[in-house]
Amino acid sequence: MSSFPTKDPKKLLAALKADGGDKAQLKGAVLTGQSLKEISLRGADLSNAELGNCEMIQCSLGSARFIAANLSGATIADSLIHWAVFEKAQLSKMTIRSCMFNKVDFSEAVAPSLSIISSLGVGVKFCGADLTGARFENSDLGLADFRKANLSHAVLHSRFHEANFGSCDLSGADLADAELYEANLSSAIIQGAKFKGAKYDRKTKWGKAGPPAGAVLVKDKDK
Repeated sequence: MSSFPTKDPKKLLAALKADGGDKAQLKGAVLTGQSLKEISLRGADLSNAELGNCEMIQCSLGSARFIAANLSGATIADSLIHWAVFEKAQLSKMTIRSCMFNKVDFSEAVAPSLSIISSLGVGVKFCGADLTGARFENSDLGLADFRKANLSHAVLHSRFHEANFGSCDLSGADLADAELYEANLSSAIIQGAKFKGAKYDRKTKWGKAGPPAGAVLVKDKDK
């Protein structure tokens, strides 16, 4: 389909169901409150789109662009999101559940109370993002980049192998039972953070004060 009715949510949803949305130009599109299921938006441009409270279930979102889009309260579940870009997007109270999202870029996203649950993402970027009160539950975020992100009072009950928390604000965060093997927390702000049962190894980098109380050193053979 050469053009989409981007300002009419119901008509746009019908068009996407009928024709798919791969590489579609959907800048500024309005899909507020709509439910998208088994729709492909690979390579689509949804920059500045209005997607608040939208549901995207079993969708293909690889390399889609959501730059500065509004996804507040939205849910993405059981979907592939590899290489997608959410830079500077509004992601307040958004939920990502049971997704694969390698190399996704959330840099400078405004995402307080974002939830990432039972998902797998390698090399995901959260640089400079506002993740105040975010929840990372039972997820694998190896090589994640949290440099200069605000994770104050966030819950990080997940695996962060080789993650970079450089200059990241973790004040008041809950990292109980997190896996921090080879992670870099050398310049992170960790005042008031809880590390009870958090696992680290000899390659994990801490600040001058060393490992925080409650964190557990795991030898290579015991991983």
